[in-house]
Amino acid sequence: MSQSTAMPRRTRIVATLGPATDPPEILRAILRAGVDVARVNFSHGTDEEHLGRIARLREAAAELGKNVAVLADLPGPKLRVRLKEPRDLKIGDEVIFSISHDPINSTDLTITEPEMLADVKPDDRILLDDGRLQLIAGRAENQRLFTKVKMGGKLLPNKGVNLPDTPLTIPALTDRDREAIAIAAKGNVDWLALSFARNPEAAGELRTEALKHGLNVPVLAKIERPEAVEAAEAIIAAFDGIMVARGDLGVEIPLERVPTAQKRLIALARVAGKPVITATDMLDSMRQNPRPTRAEAGDVANAIYDGTDAVMLSGETAVGLYPVDAVECMSRIALEAESHLLELGHLGVELRLTDLSIDDHITEMVVELADRVGADAIITPTISGRTARLLARHRPKATVIAPAPTESILRQMAVVWGLQPVLMDYCRRTGDDRITGAVQAAFDQKVIEAGNLLVVLAGHPVEGGAHLPTIRLTRVGAGGAACEP
Repeated sequence: MSQSTAMPRRTRIVATLGPATDPPEILRAILRAGVDVARVNFSHGTDEEHLGRIARLREAAAELGKNVAVLADLPGPKLRVRLKEPRDLKIGDEVIFSISHDPINSTDLTITEPEMLADVKPDDRILLDDGRLQLIAGRAENQRLFTKVKMGGKLLPNKGVNLPDTPLTIPALTDRDREAIAIAAKGNVDWLALSFARNPEAAGELRTEALKHGLNVPVLAKIERPEAVEAAEAIIAAFDGIMVARGDLGVEIPLERVPTAQKRLIALARVAGKPVITATDMLDSMRQNPRPTRAEAGDVANAIYDGTDAVMLSGETAVGLYPVDAVECMSRIALEAESHLLELGHLGVELRLTDLSIDDHITEMVVELADRVGADAIITPTISGRTARLLARHRPKATVIAPAPTESILRQMAVVWGLQPVLMDYCRRTGDDRITGAVQAAFDQKVIEAGNLLVVLAGHPVEGGAHLPTIRLTRVGAGGAACEP
């Protein structure tokens, strides 16, 4: 399944599915408006709802001829207060948490993962409701943690709890994550996102658990904890991509550090050739309003200038009043920002690559060659999408077309900036010319046309042959034949 025409917008849009997108006409409308990746948030909803949304999404995408990836966002160890009714917390009040699922005293507070409170040390902060309420930890005794209220207010049931000063020792995967992975496997999702990733070893644990259910897909780390920011390079190396999850990140680290952390994380991921999604509150006011604020429009544009692969909508599409408008608006902002990348010095900027491999050198040369000869497109037949990602990280002016052998690989590439994936069912026999086949596939699916000048890169130029990286400059002839340039 491939898109019938090349998309002018290169920044990818991730939209969260939810009750607001459940009506079939709304689902089709957000896809037409430009959604590239559908996020399924396993922190909310039932298994049946998740599987139903994935099935309807696949059906609608097939009707519209779109490659849309499904991203399963695992719940992770998200702490929440267990309360039956609101509770007023006043500055100076003593608040006691039970380090168990059942309150030791009737007035004690409990949380969803109480064992995590055992790691809290005196003077550590405990933040409630996205940091609106702040407690300071004191002594712990008899399975109870004593705290004092530093910033008070009304605490509502099920509000989040953050422990920004406390290194967590819990496993990377919770029981809820394992249950979610099993459901994600039934839905045959294209990406898995791990919430609150803290170290690179978590990637292996996530892949191992997914393989138990027959799910072999790329994995993405959500950067939400201080230790994840510190270990960002190692995490990016271990995972297949990252999400800058600014909601919890902005609570776990000082808010004023988030913009700098965002820029650094995006830069590191781009150098590694790994896709990065910028998320949280991008157009949040559009939950209730048909237009975003000017600050939100600037936020989306600046993430694109930073080099993000994708920008994400959360509640705006899942539960908002204007899900279609939100996608359309984000697409317009992205297109406008992209039209100024070159003049602002953000397009084709030389990356500061270190420890260069042969593939790094070759992909950089291909982008430079395409720029110098004014190529209309760069084509790279791919099995996994890796070479296409290495090309895309340079943000070439030419479109990067990535012919791939399976629809699952096409969908996985939907999160990467500027890639135009197409299905390539040529070259099924040993000895076939993969370069000619890639050009023909792109022509047949109308992403290139006769007269276009192409730079083609193939690691395996002959089907079944050795890895002999080959660069070919070619012109598209009648019927899609590769001709002399």
